[in-house]
Amino acid sequence: MALDDTCILYIDGGTTRTRAWAAVGERVVVSERVTVGAGDTAREDSSRRLTDALHQLIRKIGEGCRAQEQPLPTLGVAAGMITSGQGLVEVPHVEAPAGPEELAKGAQTHELPDVGALPIVFVPGVRSGPPQRDREAIGESDIMRGEETLALGLAARGHLAGGGLLLSLGSHWKAVHVDADGRVAQSTSTLGGEMTQAVRSHTILASSVPRDWPSTLPADWVESGLRRSRRDGLPRALYCVRLLEQRTPSSPDDRLAFLIGAMIGASEDALLPEKGRPSSRVALVGAPALVEAWTRVAAEQGLDPVTVDEAEREAAFRTGCRSVLALRENGASALE
Repeated sequence: MALDDTCILYIDGGTTRTRAWAAVGERVVVSERVTVGAGDTAREDSSRRLTDALHQLIRKIGEGCRAQEQPLPTLGVAAGMITSGQGLVEVPHVEAPAGPEELAKGAQTHELPDVGALPIVFVPGVRSGPPQRDREAIGESDIMRGEETLALGLAARGHLAGGGLLLSLGSHWKAVHVDADGRVAQSTSTLGGEMTQAVRSHTILASSVPRDWPSTLPADWVESGLRRSRRDGLPRALYCVRLLEQRTPSSPDDRLAFLIGAMIGASEDALLPEKGRPSSRVALVGAPALVEAWTRVAAEQGLDPVTVDEAEREAAFRTGCRSVLALRENGASALE
């Protein structure tokens, strides 16, 4: 199959949302997204909502292709939490280091009539560290789903040429190390994104910060939160957001910046690479204001940060998927 000439359905299934594109080579024909993900399956103990949402999403993709008089996708490829136990098809992680070959070997092809008529290749996630760890050493292990595909795409597109770090700032904050050969070498994950959302929505601080993300965060307030978290720890730094509302002239955006600085202060040692690594490049993806805040911290630590915007992030995800799909489709006999 000549993938560059084939209309392919790409699915990025995350924790809180699912995105899909019909594309021929680099050209996107139509795209759709829904705010349903693996988190809904976990909360409801059923994949019905995710199945129905993906069915409707694929239907809309088909309608968009027909409206543009373009061919319908004949093959799908999916990565992310959609391949977890809370997704649609659970695919075992492969061991790091992992490149397109290892992901292609671990991928599974399924046809799901409740979702759509086309076969879908489900890309596995990557596990780093020994399979079993005791409680004292568990921090040396990690797992990911979706970020490995994005990291491979970023490396292929030159953002992590020669190695470096992908810092993905979504529901989970993840640092994905890429080696000089463009393979995923290891990762470190935190609940930074989910914790930030939980604190903003379900604690007393909900009245102290804005509901929506601003386009930017005042750097001096981020720095203040960072210093407080480093000095007193995260719980105290978060309570200081409440004190700022009552005792210090400040806006909701100022207080959110302080909160984000506190979260960064609690996460930086785990996520940012140690000095002496072969590459200091850090590619950051996520909400612009959050990426901007992390970029300053990375630069202050002597790293080489580069911002990857949403359009390029999506293109890199598809590139990573296509590299796996090419091996799966063209070299299936050698990979089995």
